[in-house]
Parts: sequence; structure tokens; C-alpha cells
Amino acid sequence: MKFTHAMLALDLSPSSDDLVHGISDLKEIGIQKVTLFTVVTKEYPNGREKFEKAAYETKLAAYAQKLQEEGIDAEWKLKEEMGSFEPKEILSEVKGVGANFLVIGNKGHNLLADMLLGSVASEVIHSADVPVLLLRISDKPGTGDVSICKNVRRNILLPIDFSEAADGAMKAFEQKELRESTVTVFNVQTMPKEAEKDKLQERVDYLKRIGVKEVNSETKHGNIWIEITEYADKKDMSMIVMGSQGKGYLEDVFIGSNSLRVARHTSKPLLLMPFQK
Repeated sequence: MKFTHAMLALDLSPSSDDLVHGISDLKEIGIQKVTLFTVVTKEYPNGREKFEKAAYETKLAAYAQKLQEEGIDAEWKLKEEMGSFEPKEILSEVKGVGANFLVIGNKGHNLLADMLLGSVASEVIHSADVPVLLLRISDKPGTGDVSICKNVRRNILLPIDFSEAADGAMKAFEQKELRESTVTVFNVQTMPKEAEKDKLQERVDYLKRIGVKEVNSETKHGNIWIEITEYADKKDMSMIVMGSQGKGYLEDVFIGSNSLRVARHTSKPLLLMPFQK
């Protein structure tokens, strides 16, 4: 598993400033190249939105120049596909540009305007066959004052439910830079299960064997997604890494319910690792 070439999906709203501002910090997990991608897809109730192509191109070029100056090889692509489905275009382009993973903004839980997770990110989460990194967008975007992914590898939370999909998340640590992290293997039980202590230790031992700098473990009891998000906040985790089965698996309970809820409620960067059967 590599995290060297990211495709960053942007809508060129003020939130895009925050995403571009923060993404240079991903150099610490091995990122070398970023492809900035914007797709214009929608028809609007009062007629087609005025599409100023030159303005979009100018902004994308400026973003790319900023990343180049910060030591990241950057390119950009603008695509106009009116009437198409945005998640489909994003996922198709990831393969087209040869990116290792996809980065998208996460607007979090907003009952009135949860557009990203409601229509784009949720579909991307369930359909992507590459890792997806969700970065929380500020409620007041565009300030660019604080990176949304600074020191992202410092203290990683790895929720594990002992399924193949959850175990697949450990592939993230094949990236050597992530092995410089402190990792907490985190198991949430709805009912106490004494026998699972050994299973948890097996995951800890595996991560140590492949060279992760420091590995801890923790078991909690309660609601899975609530325990994950609360623990990440209380312990000041820098990122959450979870497994993803993706769309089409009937037994997709862990990712289908808990990961989407974590995505909606956490303020932490969330890396979702796809599971391939």
C-alpha cells in the first residue's frame, strides 16, 4: 500500500482553500504528488449555473503553484460533465490519473446542509477501491490559519472488530512513514467478551513485527461509533484509520453503519481502507 500520489477533489468553494493549505502536511506520510481535480456536474433549479471556466482554471493553477512551492509535485484537471454523477466522475478520475488514494473534504454533521456526506462522500466511501482520506472542513472555511491535517501520523487510532475488513486497515502501515506513528488498536464491545483479549494482542504483535514505532491497545464497551469518536477526542488522536468493505457486500455492517457515523461526527482526519475479497 502506497500513499505517494493523492487526488484531491475540490469544489473551489472557500473550503478548498483549507484543503490545499493543509495537504502539504501529508508529506509526512509519504505524499510526493497531488492531482487537483474539479468536476462541474450539476443542473440548478433556476437554470444552469454560470460556468466561468477561465476563473476555475486560474484558481486550480494557483493551488498547484502553491503546492509546488511547498515541495509537492502538483498538477490539476478541470472536467465539465453536466448531468453526470459527481462521485462516479471522482472515482473514475482517481484511476485515470493513477493516484494511490483520494482526499475529500468532510463537512461533518449538519442537518440542514450535509451535502458532502449526504450525496458525495457517502457514495465515495462505499464505492471506492482506493483508500479515502476524509478531512474535516471548518464551519468558517477559507481562513487558512490552521492546517486540518498537521502532524497527522503522530497518534493514530485503529478501531478493530476482528473482521477481515477491519484487519485490512492495517495495510495502511505498509507505508513506511506511517510506521513512525504511535498506534492505538481499539476494540469496542457491545457485550463483554473475555476471549477477545488474545485477538487484540495478535493485532498489536503484528504491528510491532512490521516495525510500527509504538503500539498500544484499548478495549471499551458501548456504542461503537460513539466510543470511537469520543476516544479520539479525549486522547487527542491525530487520525483515525478504519477498514472499508465498500459497496456490494451484504455483510457490510462495520463500515456501513459505524464508519459513516464516525465520518459525520469526528473532527479528526479519517482514513478509510478498502477491503478486497
